[in-house]
Amino acid sequence: MVNPLRRHSHMRKVTYATYFRGGLAFLRDHPQLWSTAFMGVLICMAFIFTAYRFASVAQSAQQQLMNDRAGWMLDGIVVFVPEIMAQPNVLSERLAALVAENETVKDLVVLARQGTGRWSVLASNARTWGEVRQVDQFMDTLYRSALSDPTSPYSTVLGTGDDRRFVTARAIVDTGGVAHALAVSEQRLSQADKLLADSMRTSFYILGGVLGAILLFFFRHARIIDYATLYKKQLEVDEMKDSFISMASHELKSPLTVIRGYIEFLKEGSLGDSERAEYLRRIDVSADELRGLIDDILDVSRIEMGRMRFSPDRVKVAEVCREVVDMFSAQAGAKGLTLVFEPTTEASDAFVRVDRGRLKQVLVNLVSNAVKYTLTGGIRVTEQLEYDRLTVAVRDTGVGMTAEEQQKLFAKFYRVEAAETKGVAGTGLGLWITKYITEHMGGVIAVESIKGDGSRFVISFPLQGREG
Repeated sequence: MVNPLRRHSHMRKVTYATYFRGGLAFLRDHPQLWSTAFMGVLICMAFIFTAYRFASVAQSAQQQLMNDRAGWMLDGIVVFVPEIMAQPNVLSERLAALVAENETVKDLVVLARQGTGRWSVLASNARTWGEVRQVDQFMDTLYRSALSDPTSPYSTVLGTGDDRRFVTARAIVDTGGVAHALAVSEQRLSQADKLLADSMRTSFYILGGVLGAILLFFFRHARIIDYATLYKKQLEVDEMKDSFISMASHELKSPLTVIRGYIEFLKEGSLGDSERAEYLRRIDVSADELRGLIDDILDVSRIEMGRMRFSPDRVKVAEVCREVVDMFSAQAGAKGLTLVFEPTTEASDAFVRVDRGRLKQVLVNLVSNAVKYTLTGGIRVTEQLEYDRLTVAVRDTGVGMTAEEQQKLFAKFYRVEAAETKGVAGTGLGLWITKYITEHMGGVIAVESIKGDGSRFVISFPLQGREG
């Protein structure tokens, strides 16, 4: 049986990971937020560094202050100790009074050396004297250093945590200037440490408030950017709608005008058979053009609504290429262009897994564009195998494109503007649809072009075997 607590913990981890990935994705999609995030991190790091720096300086200042206070206190002690050294009871009372006046002072003692590591207590604030203390080598070294230099106090910090103590020793000299005893003070650092810890805690509370303010600012900034992005997208959509309505009304009106004009001619009834056949042919061409425009608009609607359907099958691409080339041969011939299909031997019987109708639509768009935008020369459709992929290329000798135009080529409603092809009809949707169909069938589409020297469109699909 699954432990529900463990399962809940796993779900929480997944949720946190999802939120984290979502946040990274949001930052990736909105690079302008990085500056805000960077400034937030920088402020927090600066605040933490300042807090720790303050703590370090405060601790050093605290130790220096305690060292100074201990030195001043011992300076006063060594003045009167020689006079009452022989009266340990009186001396102990004076030491106890000093401890009572200084709450951080734990002990005040007067010591005399009895040998290595051995010191006798001459007087203390605890009113004890006569006992012999055995000290470690470290303290013995501190005491001997103080005796060797009667003009200055010597200090050190002992213990850890709540047991930290500040020990200061100062030599006591007799009337002849000989150091014969020590005045030693021991101060507690726990209270000072507590005050410092409270200050650090307050600093981190302030840091938390600053972090909260930064996060609120960050989320507000993110929301504003999100709104700005949505507003920009809405403007782009509105502009695209206006462009589309303008374009569609113009492009749809053109073939309708042609069809209506020739129908008026046919109504007269005085036309010969050859003229009637020519007019009917032109009506048919305009009707095909109108149907293509409507099909493009319907495809855009299907794509945006996610309703474009694909029926993958094993398709011999060479057959589809020949059908499309035959379809446009008459149109190319009417413009004085050559249109040929040149498959390699190994590619002519190769198969790919695609929707045959959609593949034909892709090739129709590419060959149709090549015929439209080529004024002289011709179009070559080639097919070949490249490693484990089948590649079809449509090469024309048309007007070509600049590098900037190529970058925008597959955008919705984009059309290359050229003086030579100003009258060419189109919605700017064909290549956008072509790219969508190609990629959703597992293919890749690319373009190579030089302005004034033609273009080469290439599509490729994973190979699915060969006939035989």
